Amino acid sequence: MSLITENRVVIASLFLPCTIDFQHPSTPKAPVFTVEKKPNLPVAAGVPNLIDTLAAQQRPTADPSRPFVTQPKLKPTDLANAEWTVRPLSTGNIGLQNAIQATRHRIDKLLWVGTLAMSTDSLSADQRQEITKTLMDDHNCCPVMPTDAEIEGHYDRYCKQVLWPYFHYVVQADIQNMMYQNAAWEAYCALNQRFADAIVEQYQEGDIIWVNDYHLMLLPGMLRKALPRAIIGFFLHIPFPSSELFRCLPTRKELLEAMLQSDLIGFQTYSFARHFLQTCARILSLDATPTGIQMDSHYVSVGIYPIGIDVEALNRKRADPDVGRWVSMLKDKYAGKKLIVARDKLDYIKGVRQKLLAFEQFLIHHPEWQGEVVLIQIALSTSEQNEVRAHISDVVSRVNSKFSNIAYQPIVFLHQDIAFEQYLALLSSADASLITPLRDGMNLTSHEYIVCQENKCGPLILSEFTGTYGSFGACLRVNPWDYRQVGDAIHEALSMSQEEKTGRWKELYRSITANSAQNWASTLIGDLSKVHDATSRRFSAQIPPVDTRLVKKAYHSSKQQRVFLFDYGGTLVQHGQSTGSPGLARLIRVLELLASDPQNLVYVISGRTKANVERDLGNVPNLGLSAENGFYIKPPGEEWQQLFTKIDISWQPAVQEIFQYYTERTPGAYIETKDISVIWHYRTVGQDASYVAWQAAECQNHIADLVNKNFAVHVVAGTTSIEVLPNEINKAVVANRVLQDVQSDFVLSIGDDRSDEDMFGLLNKQEIPNVFTCTVGSRSTEAKYFVSNVQGVLASLEHLLHP
Repeated sequence: MSLITENRVVIASLFLPCTIDFQHPSTPKAPVFTVEKKPNLPVAAGVPNLIDTLAAQQRPTADPSRPFVTQPKLKPTDLANAEWTVRPLSTGNIGLQNAIQATRHRIDKLLWVGTLAMSTDSLSADQRQEITKTLMDDHNCCPVMPTDAEIEGHYDRYCKQVLWPYFHYVVQADIQNMMYQNAAWEAYCALNQRFADAIVEQYQEGDIIWVNDYHLMLLPGMLRKALPRAIIGFFLHIPFPSSELFRCLPTRKELLEAMLQSDLIGFQTYSFARHFLQTCARILSLDATPTGIQMDSHYVSVGIYPIGIDVEALNRKRADPDVGRWVSMLKDKYAGKKLIVARDKLDYIKGVRQKLLAFEQFLIHHPEWQGEVVLIQIALSTSEQNEVRAHISDVVSRVNSKFSNIAYQPIVFLHQDIAFEQYLALLSSADASLITPLRDGMNLTSHEYIVCQENKCGPLILSEFTGTYGSFGACLRVNPWDYRQVGDAIHEALSMSQEEKTGRWKELYRSITANSAQNWASTLIGDLSKVHDATSRRFSAQIPPVDTRLVKKAYHSSKQQRVFLFDYGGTLVQHGQSTGSPGLARLIRVLELLASDPQNLVYVISGRTKANVERDLGNVPNLGLSAENGFYIKPPGEEWQQLFTKIDISWQPAVQEIFQYYTERTPGAYIETKDISVIWHYRTVGQDASYVAWQAAECQNHIADLVNKNFAVHVVAGTTSIEVLPNEINKAVVANRVLQDVQSDFVLSIGDDRSDEDMFGLLNKQEIPNVFTCTVGSRSTEAKYFVSNVQGVLASLEHLLHP
């Protein structure tokens, strides 16, 4: 199988896929550092003992989302002679680890950068150096070793108490809110900088740097500052909230601007990507398209990459004999009963309490299932467990006391994780799975459940607020806040015919295999390796200034028709320049000289109306004109023509209404209605500049929400304008029309804004010996060259005409 990329892939995530076990020198088998705590659940213990004896299972265990374990400070002398070993870390971002492992054979060179998920304050300098060398040489891992204080501020405070709640739509209003405490933010910045320093030290030309998740949102910006030409991708594994939530963060601009230094930003679902694009347009007033964001320095591609699981690897684990023995034990234990299985972290957003309340409603409204159905809820401990756990315990006690009898208990609540073999056995034995978080990313438990249901084909009940929701059309989709609906879905799942179960399962399984972990990782890395080389990612600083000598040489050596395609305002004249001004007079002299040569075909392609273009340039002999961004064309010596006959303009009233709303609230703004487009003009100068810029961003976001979804239109955001026009209308159409009628060996095209990019892209693909595409000013562009300003454009044309 071919490699995804020949470049080295550098993966930055908070946790490495491995960690270190230290052993006390006097008792080598006794670990000094217990990095991960796991319940002692040998197979011999038996499922009945595991499920029946809940009291012994309430001891807290390690939080899989928080591998760092707070431990007593150890003196360096305690560890001086301690032996240590490297072992896999079975916590952290397991989905990412599994995906990379599944595609490792297609990645030639790999370096993983992350923390060890353990305290490193007590390590000596020699031990740090030895650990780093071993991990680098033997495991392709570069450890980052922050202080315990940095971890506490970064992870426990800023990530878990600020970013995690807000990204999951939990608004913090308490007086201890970490969002308003600078120390937590400073720790977040410091840890991101540690990652940046480590990557810069290890960087090799051509590396693909893949930054993962909300812990490292500042890292792309720090890397771009130090490595301007690096290939940088960022992937967010959790939801991205709507702009209404994100704008509440005091550090919103810093986070967004750092992320936008990536070449590619990936999200799990369309809605997460849409929220990000709208947030950038609203908060930063950026020109967002469905596939990315155009900035002055570069273009940021935005993609959707739903993560999956490694089905083959999971099936190998399912084949473990221990899984089969646990399945047999469960079958005997719950003979004649229907099993519903769920496994969630015990934090607020996972909706465990709401799920249990819905199960209570199910038993109340469908009494025929009382005594016949058991819900086994696995609850993984988290740092937010105390208050949530108390509320959940109340519900469990009430339901069990209400519906239990001497031989039956409706809810089995296990406040701990279980061995993976037991987990797979539960998924395989279930008659339904109940996954109902209040907000979540992809939630790969649903994928694992479907694979484990190969024989039973039990239905999946899934919250509409999970990322998986959009891919799993055959599940039973529910609103977790609607307890009656969830209860009815449980009834439907348990009452479903085997034929319907099988049909639904096959559809879900097809979706899982099509969106596997291998496909996710290979697609994202493959796109990253391509996007940096695309013209759209070109930095203006890397585009050379137009070489007038080279252009002049090509011009005078031309044997065929020479074609000139110019934008008007901002390119040939300053924006707002009036008829009769000295600049316009100079331009007309240049155009007259160019157009007077029969070998030259000269067009000015403007976004202005026919009347405005005709007024300024209509008297120039042999000059071709185009108005309204290509909707109208006037070939030399001919009359105005429409390039399109059937264009839908039914969207204009809706756009005008939105523009009118913002005009009434924005000083100096006004609306211009053309035959084919509507423009909102505004000024960003004076004391109202910041307010007007904010209104413009709100207006653009409003258009995207209400108009772009329902009509085939696009928005061209200028420096002080927002124009809405049909998708078919662009300057590339005019350029293509002109080139069809001539045989040319020389093309010069100059423009200054986003409306010219389609034309540049078309011309760059033409098989014409000499094509010169130029942008005016410093910005990212499809053009091959740049000219500093309007004066530079006119000077270049005058130089071209000079013998």
